[in-house]
Amino acid sequence: MAASQVLPLVNSALARAEFFESHGVEVDSPARSRSGVRVLDGMVVFAMPAARVSIDAWGCSCLLWAGKGDSADAALAERLSHCRLAVRDGGAEGFLLGRDNAPLRRLQLLALRVVKVRREYWAKWAAVTRAELARMSAGAGSGSWQ
Repeated sequence: MAASQVLPLVNSALARAEFFESHGVEVDSPARSRSGVRVLDGMVVFAMPAARVSIDAWGCSCLLWAGKGDSADAALAERLSHCRLAVRDGGAEGFLLGRDNAPLRRLQLLALRVVKVRREYWAKWAAVTRAELARMSAGAGSGSWQ
């Protein structure tokens, strides 16, 4: 009999999995998944590290998939399929993760546009959020998003 691999959920993975679940999003692996599909309407939802968010005059963006890595990695393959689905459907939603990789409590789901640039997939969203992120960053003092 083969032993199954059970991955313990660290606090950040548990918080991320609970956030997905609270928004009706099914994920393949609660311990590893950074994206999933909401059962109710088929909307793709991405978890994005706040530290990787770029802010400019046109709004915010975050790299979702870089076209690199092990193609056999299930989490990367899942993320790529969700990126493709979001491009096909014309939109997605997302939420930000803090330095501890747990969802930020200050922001809820963001409306995203996912675009493919060469082999990369990027999430882009409104300039309105840019002001909120800048205020959060300035208020933290240490550059923390939480």
